[in-house]
Amino acid sequence: MLKKILFRDSKNFQFIFATAGALIGLTALLLSLQLIMDVQSFHSNEEELFGPNSVVIQKKVTKLTSIGMNSTEFSPKDIQSLEDKEFITDVAPFKSADFKVGISEVEGDGLPHFYADMFFQAIPNRFMDINVDWDWNEESEFIPIVLPRDFIMIINYGFAQSQGMNQISEELLMAARLTIYIDGNGKKTQMIGRVVGFSHKISSILVPEAFLTHANGIYGNGQIKNPSRVFITTKDDSYGELDDLMDEMNLDINKSAIDVAKIKTIIAVVIGIFGIASVLIMLLSLLGFVQYSQLVLSKASYEIKTLLRLGYSIKSIINTFIKQLSITFGIITVSAIAIMFFVKIIVVNTWLEDNGINTEGSSLTTTIAVAILCFGLFIVSNYLNIKKTVNKLGDA
Repeated sequence: MLKKILFRDSKNFQFIFATAGALIGLTALLLSLQLIMDVQSFHSNEEELFGPNSVVIQKKVTKLTSIGMNSTEFSPKDIQSLEDKEFITDVAPFKSADFKVGISEVEGDGLPHFYADMFFQAIPNRFMDINVDWDWNEESEFIPIVLPRDFIMIINYGFAQSQGMNQISEELLMAARLTIYIDGNGKKTQMIGRVVGFSHKISSILVPEAFLTHANGIYGNGQIKNPSRVFITTKDDSYGELDDLMDEMNLDINKSAIDVAKIKTIIAVVIGIFGIASVLIMLLSLLGFVQYSQLVLSKASYEIKTLLRLGYSIKSIINTFIKQLSITFGIITVSAIAIMFFVKIIVVNTWLEDNGINTEGSSLTTTIAVAILCFGLFIVSNYLNIKKTVNKLGDA
């Protein structure tokens, strides 16, 4: 009887509007959250799409540089100027080897005979775009080396073919040892090196900072050289400032790095707007349910007062109301999760696969947890509103 009295007008426009709004808002919120997590699982060249915008910068080589009238090195003043830029969050100059380096194969490890003069550089570990075993000390068996991925492409599809050599797979190059010839400061030595990974972003032959510092101290000439390349990390929405910086300091930056920064910003903004809009819809629907509850209780105020005089408790009236709303919110929550899952699997994933975009996918646990949290917020807010309204009727 109590349920019939309270919900005799449950099919009114306000109830339907609030239910539809809650369903649309919650579905949009869950879908935007799931899309963000799925996009974060997409790696372009082993770099997270929503990771920091890290780019390598160097100064352009001009005609004046060719005749020695200007330099491509970054002075301490240049480094300080970069650090003072608000849109730059991290700056790390490349460290270079202050000695000659040569590399050849280790006989019997499967690599063809070769010898090449090389150069070593190092960057802080936080700028590495791949996960590698990068620890080195004086007791280490070999020097870990990270090569540019373009390096092996040039060897296989350029040098090897022109010289009649066998092409080399990444697996073979990483399994084989390399002989490292070091010459500097009147000293020579040979060490064993091993390729531990290939970088898409960094076009330098990298070794651990610890090794380069140690080797420079022994084989370097002791002269301090300004870096010619610098790694910087910028804020997500700062590609405009990065363009201005290129003109200001005559920098040479890989255009693809700027394009990636733009894409990341656009995707983040679009999904962010979608998420904010869904939250606003949810808040409006919550307000609609609150107003609906107040309207229902107002219309049934006489009956509620009568029931209270007959011995019905305030708690029983509140519980009856909340139980009915819990069923409604429960249906909305389950429906929103089902719709989100359908759109993700049938629509989004199918479109991505058709366009050759593969994501690792992400767990639904977080999304379901957010849905349950929204369910709880709806129940709690309506419970507090209903309790306050019914208590006022009881005191009247």
